[in-house]
Amino acid sequence: MPSRKRAEKWIPASNRTLSRLLALICLCPLSSFAQPVVVFTNSFDGTLPLQIQPGVATITAVQGYAGLGPVGNRFGGSFLRSPTGNPVTLTLTNLPPHTALNLSMLFAAIDSLDGTGAYPSGDFFRITVGTSSASNVVFRESFANALPEQIQSYVSPPGAELARHVDLGFSGPGGWYTDSAYNFAVDPRFSGLAHFSSEAVLTFQIEGPGIQSLDDESWAMENLSVSLVPVEPPLITQIQVTNSDVRLTWTAVSNITYLVQYRTNLLDASWTDLPPAVMATNVTADFAEPLSQANRFYRIKVVAP
Repeated sequence: MPSRKRAEKWIPASNRTLSRLLALICLCPLSSFAQPVVVFTNSFDGTLPLQIQPGVATITAVQGYAGLGPVGNRFGGSFLRSPTGNPVTLTLTNLPPHTALNLSMLFAAIDSLDGTGAYPSGDFFRITVGTSSASNVVFRESFANALPEQIQSYVSPPGAELARHVDLGFSGPGGWYTDSAYNFAVDPRFSGLAHFSSEAVLTFQIEGPGIQSLDDESWAMENLSVSLVPVEPPLITQIQVTNSDVRLTWTAVSNITYLVQYRTNLLDASWTDLPPAVMATNVTADFAEPLSQANRFYRIKVVAP
């Protein structure tokens, strides 16, 4: 798709405003609206990045998982392997304003994970997303490798299942030691996860009363990636000029903070802030200031979640 021109709207005021010119400028090209921005990616083929707190998980050769997955997103080299019961945490900070995040990863269910079954009562892979102070469970499903009759609550969408009940190495072979592999990148459950904070904390763990030691069951992640859905640039919808003030109205996203700025000359090197910042509570936001004798040019800036 060809790129679009910068979205600008120039609106002359009436004569009673002393020939004041109000220019309301959208800061981003329309073609960039809501395009995901990748903020983290790792294939676990080298030293762990500082953003990962692995607990007792270790980088391990993928063994028989090598080559599973679509072109450009395959198991290979090594992955991050964890025993059940151990949390792996990814912490991201200083994130730009956004409304949601997307998670992509290859998931390895290794050895005798027991699903939802009565004995040993379940192995559930859980993912939480939030901040250091609060988080939400966005995924919790059981995985079963040991016996065909065991119940697995996770039902993969088309293209997500890469292997099921196959010996892919580690403690196999044998009925209790088969493995499975999944591509979570094609599962819509991992897209559009609501999130606004400049900090994101994601925790991955297999939990449940059925957890066992590493030589009996484990899990691993490969090609972990996190992208953000940025805040759409504000679109000016209305200017109201009276004898006493100017009111600006623009499209907005709830819980996002905006700042009005102005220049008296478009050739000036910087913009001047007009406090206070406005936190949107609906799909529109507005701001009013007293009329000035000088011409002013305004813009609306997204400043924080």
